[in-house]
Formats: sequence, structure tokens, C-alpha cells
Amino acid sequence: MHGRLPRACASLRVAPADLLDAMCALSGRPSPPSGPHPARRVYGQVLHAVASVPLGVAQPGDVSAATEVRAGLLKADVPPPSDAAARCIQRTVDALGPADLGALARTTAMTRDDLTWGAAAVVVRGRLERSDPLDDLAAQTLVDEIAERAPCRWGRSHADAVRAALYRTLADLADALLEVSESTPTPLEWTVDDSGRHAAAVIGGVLHGVLVRRAENAPPAARSVWPHPSPPGERTVWQWRFTSGPADRACHGRGPFPSALAARHAAECAITALAAGRCSL
Repeated sequence: MHGRLPRACASLRVAPADLLDAMCALSGRPSPPSGPHPARRVYGQVLHAVASVPLGVAQPGDVSAATEVRAGLLKADVPPPSDAAARCIQRTVDALGPADLGALARTTAMTRDDLTWGAAAVVVRGRLERSDPLDDLAAQTLVDEIAERAPCRWGRSHADAVRAALYRTLADLADALLEVSESTPTPLEWTVDDSGRHAAAVIGGVLHGVLVRRAENAPPAARSVWPHPSPPGERTVWQWRFTSGPADRACHGRGPFPSALAARHAAECAITALAAGRCSL
């Protein structure tokens, strides 16, 4: 199993037909509507573009970094395959007309933070080293105008800001595929009850309990700019916890993660790292 897409399916234990939805959950975005929806088509194009990146030549975060470099918000060297993936994302989004651009922005549950990043990319326009103190104010004004207008009334700068925000969102999806396609999770048998998802793993002769649950005191998520059936502000963040030892056993946890699937996957990867001695609790 050599390709990124089959490896991702094996890592997450999902069928190929369910991979796109699983990747959305992993990157913290709602799944696009089923059927011939423009968002599903765009997401599929991005995943197949990243699938062509050879194994071992890019790290999670590289496509997002390449996107920031191309937006003029970061000065850094990025691997050529990651830059190629960022360029593919850019071409895919740039090919959308106003109606599809607006539909994709809504479907991704774009937040004001997302849109502010896109607006900053438009305002700065590559002049990172000589940015103006008023740039933040100009970006916020642009965000307000975008949120108040229908896509058919967006000017060039409005549409460019939405496109830039979508570059970043799709780069997160691409980086999630890079991570999951090269990860080595230890498959665990999970059971579900009111407190969360439970599993167990033996490492070095010690039994560890594994719990995936809703995070306590989770920070509020940013709200989407436009109405969405499942906006980030109403979704729950998750964490995993390991326990070991007697009744007063020690606990170790990580989080927050944007979905139960993401927390489960991270926990199974942590089990692999523990068993291999690459990290310790």
C-alpha cells in the first residue's frame, strides 16, 4: 500500500468513499454536502494533488507554510512539492466564479479569523517587511464589507480576500493528508459510553487505559461568518488521556482536537511512539 490515499484510508480505517469526510473531520472542517457539490469537487482535487507528493519529502504544515509564503505573509524556504501543492490549491480556487466562491466559503464554515487572514494577505500584498500600522484596520474593514455583502456585490479585493482564506483552509486539509498518510497508528478496539470512547493498550507489560472525550474548559471556537448547519462555534473539541498504574494512577493527556476522530488518531499514534520508545509519558 504505497499511495497516500490508500495509506490514509488504512491509517484512519475508513473506506475510500469516506476518506474525504474523514479528512474534513481531521482538519476540523464540516464535510461538504454529498453529491455534485462544488465544495466536494474542490476538496477532491486538493486531496488528489497532495496524493502526488512523494512520501518522505514533505512534513505536515509545509503546504500551509507554502501558502503563507505565496501570500507574502511569511519569508521561508519550503519544499518544492509543498509549493506545487499550494500552487494547485491556488489555481483550483482561482478558477471559481463568484457564486461557487461564495458557496465554498459558506460550506467550509469560514470564520472571521479565516477571513481576517485572507484580508491581511490582500492588504499586505507581499510587502511584509514594510507593512503599515493601519493594515490591521484596513483588513478588518474589508472583512466587515465581505460579511455584509452578497458574493455578487463583492469587489476584486473582497473576492481576493475570500480566495486567500480558502487557500489557507484547503492547505490545512492538504497538511492533514500529509500527516495521516505517513503516520503509523496502533489500531485499538474502542467502546463508547456516556463518558467518551475507551480502549486499552499494553506497553512494556503495563496496561494503559485510553480515553477520548470532550475537552474540559474548551476555548470557544470562532463563529462562522455565514450561517452553516454545523458552524465551528457549535462543535465540540476533544482530548485524549492515558492512565496507568493502581487506583491512584497517573494521567496524561493531549488536546484539544477538532473532532473525536482526530483525537482517536492522535492517541493511536501516541501509543505507537510510546511502544517504540520515541517518547515517554
